[in-house]
Amino acid sequence: MFKYPRIFHSSSYKSFEATRRAGMATAYNDFINAGDSNNALPISCYAITQDSSNLNCFSKNSMSNSIQFSNPIVEEHIKSLVEKIPQAQQKREFFSLLIRFYSIFDTTKYNIARTPIPHVINTIPHSPPASRPYPQPDKEDAMYKLVQEFLEAGLITESNSPYAAPAILLKKKDNSFRFVVDYKRLNAITIKDSSPLPNMEDTVQKLGKGFSYFSKLDLKSGFYQIPINDSDKEKTAFVTPFGLYQFNVLPMGLRNSLPTFQKVMTDT
Repeated sequence: MFKYPRIFHSSSYKSFEATRRAGMATAYNDFINAGDSNNALPISCYAITQDSSNLNCFSKNSMSNSIQFSNPIVEEHIKSLVEKIPQAQQKREFFSLLIRFYSIFDTTKYNIARTPIPHVINTIPHSPPASRPYPQPDKEDAMYKLVQEFLEAGLITESNSPYAAPAILLKKKDNSFRFVVDYKRLNAITIKDSSPLPNMEDTVQKLGKGFSYFSKLDLKSGFYQIPINDSDKEKTAFVTPFGLYQFNVLPMGLRNSLPTFQKVMTDT
């Protein structure tokens, strides 16, 4: 991985400038060089709070197990990313790099992408389809909490749209709920986007010519991140027992989601 030991340096200001241009949330962190009493042992220190009051250090011979993250889920996630690296030095250096940009790996928060490619919903001439909410009395409280979470994150807004697709909750294997909107009627009047999608066999053949190492990125989610075209937001409106809302970002269930996502990935 890295041939020589390296200490990474960063400041909140520099981090903000870099992530602002990349369209990512700012990671407040700082790296400093320090040494032991004999100035012989490099120590890497980092602060992960904005006021730099939460400082943790580890030497080149050990990796700290007492990292104080604001969210323990993020801590466990980053540790899991490095746990299978067999070489100790590489493990420490990769861990340092991930800590430096820890906010990128925070999968507990919603992030709206800053992309010039929004999702567009082109439709044939039609009357706006509107449905009544599906009855789910046993899941109504859970749906209300999810809707409030989406509102707070800016994923949805309250709506006065003539469109209304019913929202439902589906239970996942871990007993949490997946928020789904039945866009069947909207999809029936949506014009298909015939943009090409990559073919896996072609991709493998191109990558397989003389290469020995491959890198793969597994994204947390392709949904709830890509903005919806402003004039099309009202078409995403969904109805619940307690109100009508519309999406600001690409939800699950819409036709042409895959071509839009591929365009964003190609442009990135």
